[in-house]
Amino acid sequence: MVSILCGRVAVGKTTLAAQMRQQTGAVVLSCDDLMLTIFDGCLGEAHDRTAMKCLQYLFGLAEQLHELGNDVVIDYGFWLRAERDAARAYFSSRKIAHEIVLVQTADSVRLERLARRNEALRNATGRVYRIEGELLTRMDAKFQPIAPDEPVRLYENTQERNEIPHV
Repeated sequence: MVSILCGRVAVGKTTLAAQMRQQTGAVVLSCDDLMLTIFDGCLGEAHDRTAMKCLQYLFGLAEQLHELGNDVVIDYGFWLRAERDAARAYFSSRKIAHEIVLVQTADSVRLERLARRNEALRNATGRVYRIEGELLTRMDAKFQPIAPDEPVRLYENTQERNEIPHV
């Protein structure tokens, strides 16, 4: 099974991915981790195009891992309907069982979690994603809500802290 995590910033996608790895032994593939490892600086306008190339690489890796009998979790926002449709099309065309998991949490919890994360990263060395103010507003505006015809499994993250929830 390939689980494709979808949701806005700081709803708990990475925490859920870690829980799935811990509970099931699934391999977690993270677009953010890949990009932060490969690129030294901000990509600016090339970010979205580069993220799509990284996702295509991760899809291929997920396919190989699945062929070897591994469950896979793809940790990425999949904010756009086109991204979700592309993921469905990729795995459907290869007859690989998959699901899109929409991770949601109360906005107050999400914003508090994000504030704690940003504070923890304030003095971090190396590349990290600190998401504050105008950047958060721009990122939130990019998220396209799930349409009624989109097949998803809803995961409501009720954790007030970034603790590993039970799935």
